[in-house]
Amino acid sequence: MNHEDRLDRMRIAWLKIVLDRMESCAREDCRIRAKAKRLLDLKRSRGLVSEQHAQRWKNLLEMDTDDLRKALLTPGAQGREFRHAHLFAGVFPPREQNRILQDIRKESGGGTAGPG
Repeated sequence: MNHEDRLDRMRIAWLKIVLDRMESCAREDCRIRAKAKRLLDLKRSRGLVSEQHAQRWKNLLEMDTDDLRKALLTPGAQGREFRHAHLFAGVFPPREQNRILQDIRKESGGGTAGPG
């Protein structure tokens, strides 16, 4: 398995955890979705994302969790593109995020990449 495929598998593992957590919370009260929206707003305000990319993510973040899961975890180029530039890298507290990433790295056979 090449490096990009390993990173994509790690991103998929990360996103599955994020999406499972999102599924277990009320949509309007979900901190994960709210943090992702704030990050998108920040990136937009600083000109770090194109308007097209920002609009696509705005639409994704409005989806219910099942549809969001399908979009982010779909095989192929579009799914990989979404996973590569997702907005869920900092949604957990640092200690929890580090623990999750360590578990993912162990399961994937190593690597030092984060969830992004």
